[in-house]
Amino acid sequence: MKILFVLPYVPIPANFGGALRVYHLLRLAAQRNDISVISYGTPDQEKELREHLGPRLREVTIVPFTHWPVRYRRLAQAHSLISRHSVLFNLAQSGIMRETLKNRVQKQPYDIIQTEFAHMGSYALETEAVRLLDAHNVEYDNYRRMWVNSRSPLRGLHYRSEYKKFHREEIGAILNQDALIVTSMRDKQILDRDVPERVKYVVPNGVDAKYFSPGDLPPEPFSLVFTGVMSYLPNYDGMLHFLDNIFPLIQKQIPEAKLYIVGSGPPKALQARASDHVVVTGFVDDVRPYVWRSSVYVVPLRMGGGTRLKVLESMSMKKPIVSTAVGSEGIDVRNGESILLADDPAEFADAVVRLLRDQPLRFRMIQNGYELVRSRYEWSVIGQELEKIYGTIVSSQEHST
Repeated sequence: MKILFVLPYVPIPANFGGALRVYHLLRLAAQRNDISVISYGTPDQEKELREHLGPRLREVTIVPFTHWPVRYRRLAQAHSLISRHSVLFNLAQSGIMRETLKNRVQKQPYDIIQTEFAHMGSYALETEAVRLLDAHNVEYDNYRRMWVNSRSPLRGLHYRSEYKKFHREEIGAILNQDALIVTSMRDKQILDRDVPERVKYVVPNGVDAKYFSPGDLPPEPFSLVFTGVMSYLPNYDGMLHFLDNIFPLIQKQIPEAKLYIVGSGPPKALQARASDHVVVTGFVDDVRPYVWRSSVYVVPLRMGGGTRLKVLESMSMKKPIVSTAVGSEGIDVRNGESILLADDPAEFADAVVRLLRDQPLRFRMIQNGYELVRSRYEWSVIGQELEKIYGTIVSSQEHST
């Protein structure tokens, strides 16, 4: 098949959740199809993408970031309060991108045009190809959670405004498409309720099990770890919540407990919490050594959408996990079997202490989680499902015309 991918950025380096998903879907699709890409980015990124994906990448068109919301994000956030559009919508809009898409679709026949992220789906495409949106998250529900859990009244006002605007924009983007990919059954249920007109397929996030493999480093006793882009609100909110409400309860029972917070862009409020028992690393080239030497991986998230790649990665590295229900959404885990789930701070702390003290329990969680990842969430398994979906939607389109 001939597939055109429409991207908000070039997913190289693939070092955060959205880029990882886009990169692996491109890589998997390129194994059996002719792939073209239109993306915001730079000439250097185009070169890197070609080097990674090889000869099946037929054509890459890079659209430069020339529109002001990209260059002045803080100003864009302030502007959104008086704009009828959300920040994400304004970030995606460009006359150059609109003309590039229009010209390409008119000149080149495609079987599928796959758009990554809902804010890129607002471009109306006149084409006979199947228009497929990979939603990643239900963004408006993510903003709703940010609004409800915001620590700041001013931030709460911003997230409430974004929720209302993106609710309208995301549904409009979905209605521009013929079919929709979501990452979890929860996201599908939300969108089945709000946009029942469109067919939806679940393609979960995955993990590169060869890269995120178990390590040889012995675990550091009583050590905990969390990894993620720390400038992302759900991550640093989760860590502040953990430090304020959960970690002190763990330390009462295990004074030696130590927490590693690993990821780029930690805000000053988080950096200020660093101590002998709390290590805030900032950016690291490779998160795996920190996970390998940890005893327990914690996911105390209270907001976010889609599915958390960090959960799959830590399972693939054979680490036991304690998570909130939100933190493990979209992954077919079972409480007490492949993960320990707790939303109440005291219950979360007790679950961490149990894992730190109970070696047989840790071993059982590790083995069950590892088997789950290898059977359901390895990218090669997901690639097979993606190909089936491509065949189904193209066949459906042909029968309907």
